[in-house]
Amino acid sequence: MEVGLRLLPKIISSKSNSNILVKSAVKKSNKTIPMDFCYLKTCNLCNKQLSPNKDIYMYRGDQGFCSIECRNRQIVLDEMKELEISTKQMVQSYRQCCNEARRETSLILEDIRMQRLKSKV
Repeated sequence: MEVGLRLLPKIISSKSNSNILVKSAVKKSNKTIPMDFCYLKTCNLCNKQLSPNKDIYMYRGDQGFCSIECRNRQIVLDEMKELEISTKQMVQSYRQCCNEARRETSLILEDIRMQRLKSKV
């Protein structure tokens, strides 16, 4: 199992006075990481067991999925949730605006009534 990027410098001497530095990018390890410590144990949507030997499809950085289909379903679900929240906020804003307009209209009507009463007196 690969354990990440490690630079292992190795100096190779040549016949000339210069040295060449060779860097190995990945070190193989015989140790296996226990699955208890891994957050990618199951698919985030269908809870199917994820295998380290198979592709894991990532979404939003930390959500792993067993297939492209599960990942795409989660994306659609998240988009629907965001749309629902946005719609609720728009409706709430509209209602608030309407309530303020109603209050303003009733104040104007009350003012007109008061002016009529004063003109009659």
